Amino acid sequence: MSHLVRRALACLALPGVMFAQSASRENVPKASTPAPKPTRIVVGPEFLVSRDGDVAHVETMIAANPRDPRNLLGGSIVGGRPGGGFHCKTYASHDGGQTWIDRSFPELIRWGGGDPQVAFTPRGTAVFTCLAFAPDETGRVRAFLYAWRSEDGGLTWSSKPADLGASYDHEMLAVDQTPGRFSGRIYLSALYGREYKLGLFRSEDDGRTWTGPVQFTSGDDHGVNVNKMVVFSDGDLLVTWVDFPITPQQDSTWQGSHYWSAISKDGGVTFTPPRKVAPLGKGFRRSHPDIRLHSDPGFAVDPSEAHRDRLYMVWSDFTEEGPRTAFAYSDDRGATWSAPRWLDASPPKGAKQFQPRIAVNRIGTIGISFYDTRNVRDAGWHEYFTASIDGGATFLPPVRISNYPSRASGAGNERLEPLMFSGVGEGTTLALTSGASRWANGGDYLGLTSDSLGAFHSFWADARSGTFQLWSAAIQVQRPPLPRKPHPLDAYFPPDTGPPTVTRPTTAAQDVTKKLEFVFDPTVDDAASGELELRIRLKNVSTDTIFGPLRVEVRGFGGPLDSDEARKYAPTFLNATNAKSGVGAVFDFSAALGTDQMLAPGRQTSAVFWRMRLSDRRRTPSMQLVVLGTLRSAAR
Repeated sequence: MSHLVRRALACLALPGVMFAQSASRENVPKASTPAPKPTRIVVGPEFLVSRDGDVAHVETMIAANPRDPRNLLGGSIVGGRPGGGFHCKTYASHDGGQTWIDRSFPELIRWGGGDPQVAFTPRGTAVFTCLAFAPDETGRVRAFLYAWRSEDGGLTWSSKPADLGASYDHEMLAVDQTPGRFSGRIYLSALYGREYKLGLFRSEDDGRTWTGPVQFTSGDDHGVNVNKMVVFSDGDLLVTWVDFPITPQQDSTWQGSHYWSAISKDGGVTFTPPRKVAPLGKGFRRSHPDIRLHSDPGFAVDPSEAHRDRLYMVWSDFTEEGPRTAFAYSDDRGATWSAPRWLDASPPKGAKQFQPRIAVNRIGTIGISFYDTRNVRDAGWHEYFTASIDGGATFLPPVRISNYPSRASGAGNERLEPLMFSGVGEGTTLALTSGASRWANGGDYLGLTSDSLGAFHSFWADARSGTFQLWSAAIQVQRPPLPRKPHPLDAYFPPDTGPPTVTRPTTAAQDVTKKLEFVFDPTVDDAASGELELRIRLKNVSTDTIFGPLRVEVRGFGGPLDSDEARKYAPTFLNATNAKSGVGAVFDFSAALGTDQMLAPGRQTSAVFWRMRLSDRRRTPSMQLVVLGTLRSAAR
């Protein structure tokens, strides 16, 4: 019985009930206290988001619809624009991140774009902002700031964006989700002007029209750039930024960059004086060997009762050993901060951590994702996640999210894209850039959010194929029930034990082939080497829950459409789990089930890569496959 039902019964306050409590204590049954379950991180299957070409996808953002936890919206810079260079696209999911629909924008296809931002308003309206590199009335190419709206969760967008003018850079988006007087107000900060001014736009009509920018600071003789904004429970808005040298001479004498903040208490109309947040670390210099791994810091606010409005911050601390993920918090809205500390006090020697992102869910669980090079050879990395349930006092051991390592120096990321600029110097300018040369770390920022049910969703640039593609995974932090005050009626009702627990099957593996559907990510075909890589997922199309171990076995070659001699051209498997190269090869999907090792109805596994060498690609025979798994035997 839920706590709400217990409290409702207590509020009846019937005399007979109250008398029974006071006169018959000896008859009251004693409530049993179950042992608390340990807190653990449960990582779901990872899903390929971008299926729109072998081009670099970088600088990602993600948001969750407060009215529908299944509706997620991502944004990314994408290469392969028809006219050359990069533009921006959105990616929408309405099934919790299993499948995604991408959308392009005519203005960005025509002119190119950068710095994507996405958000949802309390009404469920999706907002997408981006820079568009278009010519002004004089023919000079400038960065125009556009904002689009979607009222169907990112499936369709307003035909004409709101034009906020030019020239702007590195905009950041935030929405007031509180029930206060500024509820639903949308904030958009940006860099503009030759003097490095930072200002704020605001929309009070669900993104239809915008006011601004209102300047909140300037760099004067040095550089400044906006970082993430957050909104406190009473509607106060915190804006953040970083200072940095802009000339080689300044860089040689610079005493260290700092993060800064200011607060608006009137909905973005006026701001408090700037104040320092934290230093970036002594190792931060443009000449630092790992400077290409630098990214924007992350900020988040705690909405829970235990740590209401506690402000959290994560950033890359550039040390002599390499970048480390640093963390600090403030209980006075940024006026003072806890001592900075690393999330991992003793990482493996040589390991580098970078691209930290932070989000806080509705009950105050902190989630932090980051790249980590540990246990990866040849300059690669994995996506990791850690969490805290005590306001940042302690963190759980990091858990790996990605199944395969990323390497920025792949062929797709090295592919150069032409970019043309006019109005800079004499004549016109041609620049050649690539995913690896401009965004070696995947972008200035990556995406992490939490939905209305408390699940986290990581949205990262992954180069396992040699090209940055977009990947996403849902992550649950399962924690003990939150403490509450005892109630007089507790003894009459069994305690809450959380959702029903599923009894693991004890039977042997069985044929579950007909309960599953094969889903394919884009195939990698290397004609020069004769190798083919299939990327296969399994989707549960039955009403049963399927448990691991989950394996696919190759039982034979040839089928109704194959000739009798086709079997002679059977492929040779190169990475079967049991090392067999032909009939009898087994590919284990157990790790692709995620941490909980179960595949619920309608859910998919992560992709498993099947590498094979083809004998004759025109005569390759069909494969006879059987999937072995176990089914649920009992549940309460």
